[in-house]
Amino acid sequence: MKVGVLLSGGVDSAVALYSLLESGHDVVAYHMKTMPDEFYIAREIKHKVCCSPLDSFDAQLIAQQLGVPFKILHVEEFFRANIIEYYINEYKNGRTPNPCYLCNKLVKFGFVMDQILKDGMDMVASGHYARIIDGKLYRALYSEKDQSYFLASIEKQRLSKIIFPNGDKTKPQVREIAAKAQIHVHSKQESQDLCFIPDEDQERFFLDHGLTFEPGPIYDVQGKEIGRHKGLINYTIGQRKMGLSLGKKMYVVRLDAQRNAVIVGEEKDVYRDRFSVKNLNLLIDLPEEFEAKVKVRKNSPEIFCRVWHDGFRAEVKTNDPIFAVTPGQIAVFYDGDLVLGGGIIEDDL
Repeated sequence: MKVGVLLSGGVDSAVALYSLLESGHDVVAYHMKTMPDEFYIAREIKHKVCCSPLDSFDAQLIAQQLGVPFKILHVEEFFRANIIEYYINEYKNGRTPNPCYLCNKLVKFGFVMDQILKDGMDMVASGHYARIIDGKLYRALYSEKDQSYFLASIEKQRLSKIIFPNGDKTKPQVREIAAKAQIHVHSKQESQDLCFIPDEDQERFFLDHGLTFEPGPIYDVQGKEIGRHKGLINYTIGQRKMGLSLGKKMYVVRLDAQRNAVIVGEEKDVYRDRFSVKNLNLLIDLPEEFEAKVKVRKNSPEIFCRVWHDGFRAEVKTNDPIFAVTPGQIAVFYDGDLVLGGGIIEDDL
């Protein structure tokens, strides 16, 4: 079988490629470039990011060592139009976006996957920690690295064309396999998100894109002005540090982009047991009303819930209130290890 592997230059995708070769598949390595190399040269890289010039070098070296064809896919313009612009617009509207979730849908397992399949490949593989069984998405066996939360955006019909060779492996096992195979990135640092802000300077990023965030009022939940904020970009739901001395713990409850205001309250004001989800992506056929467990961020606990949906939008009622349900972030629904689907939390909280 011909398999196109998304080779990032890290250890996970290298071992995915190696495992497929060991299984006898005909493999081609594809390395995507989301940002031009000049972008990284002009900035201090404060955390390990994907798609940097070093990653491109490592990816090519891995492909050469393992004896597979290597192709670079330039997706800079598509990435800018669909991920970076989305990220900017979400912040302009007072929401906290999750660009990695959208990138998996539109870029890696959308635009790039289409290019690989058009190139004659039968399947597309990556180093993600998740499992696909009979066209359904499941968590990875190694819960510490499970990435199913970010993969819930992939369109249902694409799952049957995707392979995740690392879904049954632990991270230590992956590194051990790479070391035994003498793959030079066996101990390489893991990439973190936001490849387009490698210096971690969000303010500089927005200024580069012509955006400024003006100071504005901070209101309590009763509507009383109790301070001033430094720009909405500096705040998110559930945040405590606001530079206010009020004599008690206060949290960000809501961001009001129309009034350029931050609304704060006590901890009890940040909990929700009802919220809506838009851009719903269901991965299996489900009735209009179903029960599941829901996660509203990667590391949040899973809470039992009941869901009502029309295939595009969902209303969610949780058994227990959840802290800091955040518009723009992602809600993903599970039935045990099976991923039912996910979507973007709306700002009608």
